[in-house]
Formats: sequence, C-alpha cells, structure tokens
Amino acid sequence: MKQLLFCILDNNPKAAHLLRSLSKDGYNGTVMNTVGMHHVLPDIHGHGTAISLSSMVDDLPEGNITLFIIIDEDKLGGLKERIRELTNRFEDIPGGMFVLPLSSVEGNL
Repeated sequence: MKQLLFCILDNNPKAAHLLRSLSKDGYNGTVMNTVGMHHVLPDIHGHGTAISLSSMVDDLPEGNITLFIIIDEDKLGGLKERIRELTNRFEDIPGGMFVLPLSSVEGNL
C-alpha cells in the first residue's frame, strides 16, 4: 500500500539542505511554500475587527515549506528516520511530519 508523508518545516537554509539530501538519497516529492495561520491572521486580541498592517506587508517571514512524498509502506520507516536525522528530531529545523494511507494511486508518482 502507498502512503503519503507530509513534512512541514520552517523555511530556512537547513531545510534546503534537507531537500537536497533527500533527493540525493533517491526520494522524490512535491514542495510547496506554505504559511502558518499565526502569520496570516490579524493579531486583534479582542480589540475590534481591524486588520494588522503587518499582515498586509510583502516582506513577512517566508513561512514554511510543506513536502509531500508518496512512498511504499515498506520504505516509509527509512524515510521518516532520515527526516529525523536531518532535522535533529525537529530541533535544528522546527516542524513535524505525519502520514496518511492512500487507497488509490495512479500515474507516474
């Protein structure tokens, strides 16, 4: 059975190194730039409905990257361990990962 691993990481130079390392190890996936809710929701703390100017500025922190990898179930443990190593158990690159089973996969993924 195929599995879908999601890995969400702070976007920083160490995350870029992780992606290069996974690619060299033979893993392939899709990477998207993503932003956590705390970066886009206005900080109003009950003071009306005004929108924070900082939420409208283009030079906000880059946010996160989200990595999606479809992988055979028997190879999943090795990939998860490799991500743990490269992130130092998410100490050096804050983030996390989770896995969902896929009931159907088609194409060249």
